[in-house]
Amino acid sequence: MVNRLLQHLLIAVMLVYATGCTGQSRNVEQKKDLVLTDLVKRSVEQFHFDPPAFDDKFSEKAFDEYFKQVDPFKRFFTQQDINELNKYKDQIDDEFKNYEFNFFNDATDILTQRLSESESLMKEILSKPLNFDKKETYEIDPEKRTYAKDITAWKESWKQALKYEVLTRLAESIENQEKKKFDPEKGEKPKAFAAMEAEAREKVLKRYTDWFHEITKMERSDRMADYINAIMAVLDPHTNYFPPKDKEDFDITFSGQLEGIGATLTQKDGYITVAAIVPGSPSWKQGELSVDDKILKVAQGDGEPVDVVDMRLDKAVRLVRGKKGTKVTLTVRKVDGTEKQIPITRDIVVIEETYAKSAIITDSITGSRMGYIYLPSFYANFENPNGRSSAGDVTKEVTRLKNEKVDGIILDLRNDGGGSLQDAIEIAGLFIDQGPVVQVKGRGTRAQAFGDPAPGILWDGPLAIMINPFSASASEILAAAMQDHKRAVIIGSTSFGKGTVQRFLELDDIARGFDDVKPLGAIKMTIQKFYRINGGATQLKGVTPDIPLPDQYAYMEVGERDLDNPMPWTEIAATPYTPINSDNLYKQLAQSSRLRVTTDSTFTRMDEYAKKLKEQRDKTLIPLDLAGFKKDKAETEKMAKKFSKVGDYYRPVKVLPLSGETITPTDTTKVEMQKRWVRNLKKDAYIFESMNVLSDWNKLAVKKD
Repeated sequence: MVNRLLQHLLIAVMLVYATGCTGQSRNVEQKKDLVLTDLVKRSVEQFHFDPPAFDDKFSEKAFDEYFKQVDPFKRFFTQQDINELNKYKDQIDDEFKNYEFNFFNDATDILTQRLSESESLMKEILSKPLNFDKKETYEIDPEKRTYAKDITAWKESWKQALKYEVLTRLAESIENQEKKKFDPEKGEKPKAFAAMEAEAREKVLKRYTDWFHEITKMERSDRMADYINAIMAVLDPHTNYFPPKDKEDFDITFSGQLEGIGATLTQKDGYITVAAIVPGSPSWKQGELSVDDKILKVAQGDGEPVDVVDMRLDKAVRLVRGKKGTKVTLTVRKVDGTEKQIPITRDIVVIEETYAKSAIITDSITGSRMGYIYLPSFYANFENPNGRSSAGDVTKEVTRLKNEKVDGIILDLRNDGGGSLQDAIEIAGLFIDQGPVVQVKGRGTRAQAFGDPAPGILWDGPLAIMINPFSASASEILAAAMQDHKRAVIIGSTSFGKGTVQRFLELDDIARGFDDVKPLGAIKMTIQKFYRINGGATQLKGVTPDIPLPDQYAYMEVGERDLDNPMPWTEIAATPYTPINSDNLYKQLAQSSRLRVTTDSTFTRMDEYAKKLKEQRDKTLIPLDLAGFKKDKAETEKMAKKFSKVGDYYRPVKVLPLSGETITPTDTTKVEMQKRWVRNLKKDAYIFESMNVLSDWNKLAVKKD
């Protein structure tokens, strides 16, 4: 397979040099475009679960997706621009197959021109006072917007967008001034409307100046990434091209750690500025780097410093990050204006909040003690098999809870977007004595069942799994398996509905011999679909809870089915398995829960709140006159205030956090984080109801005995 890809690459590169391109940097640039395009095309054809026919229908979808990628808010292109580019609408497939970039080049030229014109127009509009008496509205939902029909309409749309930005700041200034008490004897007096309006315009001007400054520094490779991702988006929502810097960020998200100095950087007024420092990180331990320090230069070890003033943020971050044990020296300008060189030895920076943690929650009235495990993602260190993993951490937490002799365990997968499939399978194995967990089917292959190969159960007591609309992928695999086995009761609201499996293809590994155009990044490719052991799929449908609870997103469009180009729901044969508990148990648990929920004010109010949220979300036209804007804002705040206390009261529970480490009182950051976590657990109505369900389970088990 790799050899065939390399043969195609060599032919493609020979073709580009045969065209007689001139200039060394241009040669490398075009060569990189060709290598990248060919790798993407061949990878899709050979690995994607359902590769498309590269035809006119595909081209039309890619054409539309391109503009969603590069101009999602419809700020830059006009309908006239779209019409001019329409000649390519059925040609992108041919260009993709023939290594041509006419559409990309023409679209990029128009975008570059519009960016320049937009910046000039922005400055012109914000140079003079705006009229906030005129009755007009601004559409804040880009999906509902249309492209401006011509340049005149385009200018007007920019004026409305900027007017909205200024108005939000102006209204806030007026509101703050109305609340303030002034002392005339001290010379204090309210600001005139004109002064506040001018200040609001100045703030917006500064924000957009910085924004344009960043956008205009985008390179051709960044634009090419958008183009490639427009093509990827036609395949399915989860097949993406990751430029090198984006792949690195993805790895950090799923491993919960990175190698670097432990400082969050941002760009401010052209300077790379320290926004935050991670507690316990190399920067924190070194002690000299501070928030708001401006980084002027970055040196690797004792090497020559590189000037990073006015450098793109992502490039500067890559200079600062590095391998554990290496030294980076930052030249910074402190808040007082002094400059200082700060040497920092890089190390592993652990982002603790991405890891599993547990607690014992005791019902103060009944005395029942339930174990609670929070799992934010199915993380794994893909680079180090011996690194920290969600399966390993959950095993430790379950063991701790079992040793504490809890009456049941609640596994919280709410907002868990998934991650490692293998970890989901291993976690399922903690609760069943061998058996299938999931079926996986690749392109043109028979479905294969994967499950727990090891005999024995770590926890065989009552088990609840909490899900919501943002529980996806690996979360759904685990929840569906436990539901089919009737091993756990699933509580909450229907999950996201992502039933596909992705793998990363490192393009540098495939494109050997093309070192002059590396790094090339990676492709996250949908290569398989997974199915429940009962033969159904979570794709589009998600996991329906055994015990549904009202959710604030109940009436929102927040699932896989609401994304562009999702893969269809399909079904295969079931794989043999034996349910552990009876249907009758679940019916009784659901009946008891329903009686509690219908009389619980938190849940009844939550349903009302969900309907109001849907109503508010659909209301996307904002008044641009000051009086109308203030009225609309007041109504929104009134609604928010009405429901701000939904469930915001303590349940009759005691919470004992469990941890593998001792948190000392002097570690104020961790102490505060733990206190906040405990407070939230005590107020969580969904956890409290899950505790009640598990208590019912124990009572029914006693009756059965």
